[in-house]
Amino acid sequence: MRLQDQQLARQLMRLRGDINKLKIEQTCHLHRRMLNDATYELEERDELADLFCDFPLTTSFSLSAPLKLIGVTKMNINSRRFSLC
Repeated sequence: MRLQDQQLARQLMRLRGDINKLKIEQTCHLHRRMLNDATYELEERDELADLFCDFPLTTSFSLSAPLKLIGVTKMNINSRRFSLC
């Protein structure tokens, strides 16, 4: 009986570890997508600014709300000072 309890406990611990690993992978994937989207938007804005010299550039840097919540700013996107899992 005690041996079965220990085996079950080990199995549950492995499952918990697997679940946590999957959560981390999913979060990293979502962050990569958000960062890629933000980088693409910045590159697109720069290309449009190059095409239209009289294009009014906004003075404020507009990132999506989720990117602001995780601390991504204009400086760390441009200097590549962000981390991906």
